[in-house]
Amino acid sequence: MDKFEALRRSVMRRCVYALNTLALKDDRLPRDGAFDAAAANGLAAIVASESSGDEFEKKGRWVKSPLQLAETVSQKQAIWKSQISATVLTTLREGIKKAQPVRHGGADEEWDVLDEKHVGALIALDGHPALQVLDDLDEKSFAEAVTLLYWLETNEHYPADQWERSQMPDPGYCDDCGRQTLVSEGFDAFGIGPGEGVCIACGLERTYDDTVDDHLDWKFGDSQ
Repeated sequence: MDKFEALRRSVMRRCVYALNTLALKDDRLPRDGAFDAAAANGLAAIVASESSGDEFEKKGRWVKSPLQLAETVSQKQAIWKSQISATVLTTLREGIKKAQPVRHGGADEEWDVLDEKHVGALIALDGHPALQVLDDLDEKSFAEAVTLLYWLETNEHYPADQWERSQMPDPGYCDDCGRQTLVSEGFDAFGIGPGEGVCIACGLERTYDDTVDDHLDWKFGDSQ
């Protein structure tokens, strides 16, 4: 998996974790499937950030189950104990197991098998640096959440100083993946649009020839 795929997976995992956790927090949907999705994606994001590759099973490229991911975190607790307590991990495991009968169509009467402590454990995961998205994504739609996280990722590639930032073009739209994630170090030779750069989401390279073609399209349109 290259760094661009890793970034896209990271954005998706954070979105799925946050939106499901927020919905559970507000009691807006049945807890079973949403809990499982939030736990799986939140834990996968954490494991990938700490030890890339350990979120996958040994054979193939399947991501580990939520219980397996929780066990991976537990085994490396010396690394993560400052962000994720043993109590949180225990509660997450309990919640994942309790959700399974409903999630797989095996429940009869009792559907509300998860309570506030289980949702609280999900929320506690947000303390890890790999997540920290609940505040940013509260009341966002899925499309808004994805757009915001990609915007935050692109801004990591720009200087913090406001004057230096003003000398650089805003992130451009990538012609390949359509995201506004094209990062360039400066303006093109004409001083108008973004110069040469790379899309941080898919890896497409914007060359000098691309900047010239874009300038000609802007100046002459279909009259060339």
